[in-house]
Amino acid sequence: MTSQQSNAILLTGSRLGYQVCVFVAALLGGWLIRRDSSAWSVLPGQRWIILLVAFCGAMIGCAIPAYCAGGIVEEMAWAAPLGPKTVLGGILGAFLFVAVFKRLSRNHADTSDAFARGSIAMMAVGRIGCVFQHCCYGKPASWGIDLGDGILRVPVQYMEAAGLCAIFGLIVHLHRRNLCPGRRLFIVFTLYGALRFGMEFGREQIAAVFLGVGFYQWLALIVMLTGILQLLKRTFYPYQPQGLTYDRISTRLY
Repeated sequence: MTSQQSNAILLTGSRLGYQVCVFVAALLGGWLIRRDSSAWSVLPGQRWIILLVAFCGAMIGCAIPAYCAGGIVEEMAWAAPLGPKTVLGGILGAFLFVAVFKRLSRNHADTSDAFARGSIAMMAVGRIGCVFQHCCYGKPASWGIDLGDGILRVPVQYMEAAGLCAIFGLIVHLHRRNLCPGRRLFIVFTLYGALRFGMEFGREQIAAVFLGVGFYQWLALIVMLTGILQLLKRTFYPYQPQGLTYDRISTRLY
């Protein structure tokens, strides 16, 4: 597929619909993360610093991979350098930035759970935006949807949005019952990484392929493996508070 053919498909979609979904996704996800982060055992000022670090990591992470993805993706990234480009890089970037910041600042509070509901909510609503814009389209098939170019394609946007909503439902259930504490974000990593890896088989390949596997499938594998490793680590070596911990209710250090 050429960039001209890709642009022709995008022109049949609704850019406004996509932008509305991205805006709603940011509001919903940000609200959930801010709300869930209120349970952190950190000093009040530190909470906002960690959230800012996560935001910066997500913005950098969601942009950088596109510039080395190859194919149409890299071409389009250089043509339109502003704006988010891949959620896979975004969640990896946020995780890495927060992990490094906490190590440097010697912050031992476990903050991961607060990002679980908000992150998956943003991804789910954002993927609905792809349905409106006709981006992230599927491969030609004998069944599926016509995005305006007269070719039936696998409806991967719909399928991935449904999978993301299912993961969101699971995380909400775990959150309400306080199940899997300290592991919920990495359940998101594992499940979404696996989902995205599978969905890429049905998606039009517009990035480079390495060893028979697409660029974004490699990113999905990294996300999934990060989730699995963190789950194993936190299951067999559960988090133990170290040093001073802040009690936000009594506002004392103990």
